[in-house]
Amino acid sequence: MRRGLLVFAVLAACLAAGTAGASSTTTIPARSAVTALSADGTDTSFATSPTASDCDRVFVWRTTLHKPVQLGKKQRCKLKSLGITALAVTKDRALWVTASGSPVATLSLWTATTTRPTPRQLLTAQRDVQANEPLPIVVGAAGGGLLPYAQGTTVTVLRSDGHLAFKPWTAPGRVVALAARNGRVAIATEGARVTVLDTRGIVASVDLFEDEVSGVALTAKGLLVQRGTTLELRREADANEYTMTANGQLVDADSKWAAWSDGKLVHVIRLPDGATIGTYPGTAAAFAGNTLYVANGRTITSRTIR
Repeated sequence: MRRGLLVFAVLAACLAAGTAGASSTTTIPARSAVTALSADGTDTSFATSPTASDCDRVFVWRTTLHKPVQLGKKQRCKLKSLGITALAVTKDRALWVTASGSPVATLSLWTATTTRPTPRQLLTAQRDVQANEPLPIVVGAAGGGLLPYAQGTTVTVLRSDGHLAFKPWTAPGRVVALAARNGRVAIATEGARVTVLDTRGIVASVDLFEDEVSGVALTAKGLLVQRGTTLELRREADANEYTMTANGQLVDADSKWAAWSDGKLVHVIRLPDGATIGTYPGTAAAFAGNTLYVANGRTITSRTIR
């Protein structure tokens, strides 16, 4: 890595006593505050806040290689940056959204890999920030080599090799959240509806909920959604509900775990019983199987949840 670029160190870390059900594995220091975080398999990707000498930046750290890769060249922001609003990674490919300008912001969707780190632009859209318009581009949780995203009602699923998984699918309403896992894609739309597509892009199931859905995840224990301050897990005829605080937000879920954040702490619960097995200081979190990554300021710590 060239001199002047962010230098990473992978350090052994010990988790403070008092948190049951987890063991610490590694700590990854970042150049500046971590603003977005994603993980899948052996890949971990994160975005950092702009600095005086560099604009929005995304990095991919691969567990198997034990080193980070910076996506894109170091450069100053040309316009006022509003940060990276979404990020996903799977099988070496990252997908993210940048926002710049005010009061009408320009949002751009980018993708790159560690072997081809120069970002490629996929979409652009405008958003009136002062009017608090919904985000025009939504990036979902990636998994198993699939990276879903949406613009309005159009859903596109990108494979890790850069090709489309299937032709774009038109949702019945504006897309608010997406998630991919084991070849399936869950799509939450306005109207309190979640549609799951199979590997060919064909509708496999449709679930309707009591309230509007703001977050969605596919887990080994079923379909997990956020509606208001409630997390609801559905699997066939079974349903379980868990309550979060007033500002709680589902951040990620995988295997039999889910994590939600109140902006200061990341709370980890076990599925399907909803038991809290850990609470960690941090503003962002991501799961890769039973490994939990938590970002707190300029540090990302991974823990094995058991």
